[in-house]
Amino acid sequence: MTNIGIVCAMSEEVQKIVSAFELQPIEAHLGYNIYQNNNVTLIESSIGKVASSLAATTLINKFNITQIVNIGLAGALKSIPAGKAYFVSSVSQHDAFIPFDEYQQDMYQSIECQIPDHAKNTLVLTTGDQFITNSNDINNSADIVDMEGFAVAYIANRYNLPITMIKGVSDDANNSSESELFENLNLAMDQTITLLKQVI
Repeated sequence: MTNIGIVCAMSEEVQKIVSAFELQPIEAHLGYNIYQNNNVTLIESSIGKVASSLAATTLINKFNITQIVNIGLAGALKSIPAGKAYFVSSVSQHDAFIPFDEYQQDMYQSIECQIPDHAKNTLVLTTGDQFITNSNDINNSADIVDMEGFAVAYIANRYNLPITMIKGVSDDANNSSESELFENLNLAMDQTITLLKQVI
């Protein structure tokens, strides 16, 4: 039986998933909001790479997870309309820097994600601990940017678990990103949930 673990950062995102899949809160005494049904366990990680790394590790270690899904919002670095959702083909970090050759392979790696066979359009994601308000600040070829994806994929990789990522585009990573994110949250998350139903 596949036990799917979902890592999602923000309470606004989490509540949309909880409602859509009729997940129930559980008392796990782990310091997280955690929701479950028969084969799905969702953890609300909070924002950022450190928070999502710890949450993903907790989820895997405590709930016998066999597949990880990271779902949430992302900013567009290219001309991608807000409110659409996509599966992610690969993810890297945009804010990593290390001058020592022996550590670069780990920090600069791109992690491949599992994509359903029927997925039509996929995007490349990049992750950093910065809320991006100027897409020109990111110097790589990614399509979208978030603050958790790479960390969750890194943990899944370390545990040899498949990782699927679904990102809803909430803004265009410019100086109005903060207001756009909340304006587009419901539409973007509704679209991510449509894709999530293809996985669960």
